[in-house]
Amino acid sequence: MTTLTALKRADVPEQAKWNSESLFAGWDEWQAEFEAVSAKLSSNSDFEGTLTDSPDRLLEWFEFHEEMLKRLYHLSLYASTSFDVDTDDAEAQAKNGQIGSLWGQESALSAFAVPEMQDNIDTILQWVAQDERLANFAHYVDNLQRIKKHTRSAEVEEVLGMLSDPFSSVWSTVGMLADSDLKFKPAVDSQGIEHLVIQSSMPTKDADREQRRTTWQNFSDGYLSYINTFASNYVTSVKQAVFWARVRNYDSVLHSRLAPYNVPVEVFHNLMDTFAANLPVWHRYWGVKAKAINVDKLRPWDFGAPNTPDAPKVTFEQSVDWICHGMQPLGDDYVNVMRRGCLEDRWVDYAPNEAKGQGAHSSYAVDCMPFIVMSFDDRLEGMSTLAHELGHSMHGYYMDLHQPLIYNFDISMTVAETASNFNQAMTRAYLMEHGPQDRDFQLALVQEAMTNFHRYFFIMPTLARFELEVFQRAEAGQPLNADILNGIMLDLYAEGYGDTLEDDPERTGTTWAQFLHLYAPFYTFQYAIGISVANALSRDIFTGQNPDQYLAFLQAGSSKYPMELFDMVGIDMSTPEPIAKAYAVMEGIIDHFEHLVS
Repeated sequence: MTTLTALKRADVPEQAKWNSESLFAGWDEWQAEFEAVSAKLSSNSDFEGTLTDSPDRLLEWFEFHEEMLKRLYHLSLYASTSFDVDTDDAEAQAKNGQIGSLWGQESALSAFAVPEMQDNIDTILQWVAQDERLANFAHYVDNLQRIKKHTRSAEVEEVLGMLSDPFSSVWSTVGMLADSDLKFKPAVDSQGIEHLVIQSSMPTKDADREQRRTTWQNFSDGYLSYINTFASNYVTSVKQAVFWARVRNYDSVLHSRLAPYNVPVEVFHNLMDTFAANLPVWHRYWGVKAKAINVDKLRPWDFGAPNTPDAPKVTFEQSVDWICHGMQPLGDDYVNVMRRGCLEDRWVDYAPNEAKGQGAHSSYAVDCMPFIVMSFDDRLEGMSTLAHELGHSMHGYYMDLHQPLIYNFDISMTVAETASNFNQAMTRAYLMEHGPQDRDFQLALVQEAMTNFHRYFFIMPTLARFELEVFQRAEAGQPLNADILNGIMLDLYAEGYGDTLEDDPERTGTTWAQFLHLYAPFYTFQYAIGISVANALSRDIFTGQNPDQYLAFLQAGSSKYPMELFDMVGIDMSTPEPIAKAYAVMEGIIDHFEHLVS
């Protein structure tokens, strides 16, 4: 049994902290840069009305705008990551507010540019075709032409830009509520010993079932105690998304999230339909899981129960080594950069500590290192999370090397989550074939795999179905409150669980409140698209087939539309086929699991 003891932030070893000094030496240097950027933002107005004077002037604008975005990003990255690793850091919290305001200023001051270019799109298209200095911006300009009907006048765009800061309060509110204000009762194991429950822990992975139960229930009860506040905040976010969709003339919030990337809504509905059709696969898995952990029927706190009491303990360094071996088919450059980033350059802030934010995430590399914030533990699942985030990091690394900044900032999450899930699939394939073959290791590896699939191929599609129902009600002017949200969530979980699992309905109904992903509408389903493409690709690439195509996919950033990027690696996401292939991979793992249990 592993008991999580969270360190004080001051006690975290240096090698387990992110390399913050590579961005700024401290808050004094950060503040000086903040003031310099703030002063320079006013220069946006110098370009207004001049973008189509000449190709030279247009190029000057692109270069100026990219410089401002890069410097703002560095300020944001330092402030947000400082806060994520220690949400009790009042200075980091304050700086986050400052930089949010500055982003709002930038949005408002540069709002003239897109309408101005769209009004003169034929001239700009001609320049892009004739002037090689502008050739890199061809896709960007093509997209401007495509989305013109969703862009408002310069005056309206300026107002919308000014709204970005006050509208961001729902993000900051839920972050503060979940990561700082929300406290959980300690879990109690079968011996009566108390165990700490915090956001950055993995709450239901312990061998002691009583500890799992009290951890899961106390974690859920923490959200129940603030459920009306969470609901009010989330409903405000939903109304904001409906506002944005309508003000930009989209048919729905779903369209507003996919159309900017030229992704057809059929991709979403294919996933939802395929997910619903494959729920019996999950019911079968839970039956095997119940046998593996020797219970009559699974409960919600049993998902992470160890498949074996003798699961291997894995260090951070061993995890890095296995991930590097798994990614070797992509070549020495990929592997060496990734290994150095983890072990020498301190990309990863990995130690669990008190007041560390929930979940794990990676920043992109924008003329800087990518940085990962996570809470690593000594299980294969910790290795898997690291592999996932390193997929994002390496994606950002290659984009930064090969693309102008304009194709690095706004990448579709369907593409981004392919890169992250791909690393997990490749590492798993390596360990299945070349890792320890003893039963305990293989049972633990099955658990890593199914933890990954459960999160991205069960929870995320379920949350996406929840979002579709919520937004359809909001768009129709129907009421939404905590009871309604909990009811929608509970009905979807009841369908998903079927008769194979005994639920705890009141607490399960709060699941929506536990995922900050919902504050980016329809972000959730893109995880499932990513895991589909990743598993469809990984088996071939692991055996050495077409690694260069995948590297080109990473290097392209958002310089092509997502459907074109998938086409580069031979994936047609307009059909359910890649999703069905991922379910076939999952069923193969369940077959292996059933054999091991029998």
